[in-house]
Amino acid sequence: MGVKIEAAVDLHCHYGPDFINPAHQMQFSVTAIQAAQEAANAGFAAIVLKSHDFPTAALAYTLNQIVPGVRTIGAIVLDHQVGGLNPWAVEHALRLGARVVWLPTVASHQDYLNGLGPRLGYPGTGIRTTGDDGHLLPVMHTILDLVAQHDAIIATGHITADENYKVARAFARRGRVIVTHAGEPAAGPHLSQAQCAELAGLGAFIELTAQECVPHLGYPPCPIKEVARRIDAIGPQQVVLSTDYGYSTEVPRPAQGMRDYLDGLWEIGVSEAKLKLMAADNSARLLGLKG
Repeated sequence: MGVKIEAAVDLHCHYGPDFINPAHQMQFSVTAIQAAQEAANAGFAAIVLKSHDFPTAALAYTLNQIVPGVRTIGAIVLDHQVGGLNPWAVEHALRLGARVVWLPTVASHQDYLNGLGPRLGYPGTGIRTTGDDGHLLPVMHTILDLVAQHDAIIATGHITADENYKVARAFARRGRVIVTHAGEPAAGPHLSQAQCAELAGLGAFIELTAQECVPHLGYPPCPIKEVARRIDAIGPQQVVLSTDYGYSTEVPRPAQGMRDYLDGLWEIGVSEAKLKLMAADNSARLLGLKG
């Protein structure tokens, strides 16, 4: 028998269809409605729908009419499909109720460097949030201002380590920043434990995902004890736990996967109080679901 965390929140819930699935020759494990229904059945407070193809606020609005017992929340990913760093897309997604704005993911410069962007057919060297001078682009300040005005979250997506620091320094003290699936080997900048602790010190929240602890896309699982060490180094008050599941049948379905993740951490000694803080309270506060 595992730990039971009431009102968990999954800030990173994929679903199908999404171009990522056929591009990787994978079958998605859940539709959006299945993800919401299973989260409701598991006693979750909320899930955030993530799509690489289009903003999800309108879909979330519809699901909230037909799936009771859980709050489904929309978001936007700033890849090529919405025009990249596009303030118009950001503003209208936020006005429709999106609560999370992910900076470029698979279309980022970092995933170009990783080789993922070219494998997915993206042109050029990827989307950058900084210019040749190393400073955030003017359009980034416009986007950050919009996120602040709507009291939403900027998530760092798959941008480079340097870009993560630039965003955290520019925004984490006046707004809400989540460093996306820190340490994840499959995409993004592969941040170290020390870098995660530094970014948390700047005021960012560090997302540690369940996906890292299961085999996926040819990568071996990260030992759950390593995740616990990272939590101790960062401090649970600056950590959010989510899944990054739903995009493939190779990994667990999101709701069950979150429960397995929390059980695994609890079994190696992470306290129920810390798990509740990281899997429910921190995320709910970031989304504005509680004071």
